Amino acid sequence: MRIQLEKVKPWADLLLTVVSLIAIPVTGWWAYHNFSVEDTHEANPNISVTAEVMPYDDERRLLVVHIRPRNLGKVPIELLGGTRGDISVDIKALPSKSPNGYLDLEGVPVTFAAHNIVSGFNGGYVMEPGIDYDEIKTFVVPRGVTYVIRAEMDHYDDSPDDEVDASYIIAAI
Repeated sequence: MRIQLEKVKPWADLLLTVVSLIAIPVTGWWAYHNFSVEDTHEANPNISVTAEVMPYDDERRLLVVHIRPRNLGKVPIELLGGTRGDISVDIKALPSKSPNGYLDLEGVPVTFAAHNIVSGFNGGYVMEPGIDYDEIKTFVVPRGVTYVIRAEMDHYDDSPDDEVDASYIIAAI
């Protein structure tokens, strides 16, 4: 047995040296790719919004808005409310008489709003990687109007310029 181990030892040392020499550049490439190319250390939030209309009474409808903030990244996102990460929803009623063509929504006033949604939670919340929330806000709205709903998540990365948003159009028939 001793003779066989003496023959195997140099081959094992050579194999381990070759594997180490290959592993070092592969690990370096992996680290570069993860942190420089894919930005896995950066926050990657997403938000979507949908809505549904339900009967309320003869002249009004219940507009149920689903705000879905998501963390698609690999680092947690901490929303504490206000200027330290928050979510808001603006609802605009589309004008009933508009000319054909492009409709500029910037000039349309906000009809209903729900601002500082995260501020309503004691201590805000932490969006862990892969998490998907469904915040629901309800509004009683006049019947027969079409609405544009815009949800926005801002200041999620301690920067005033950080924001993601989504829009949805629905008719309250």
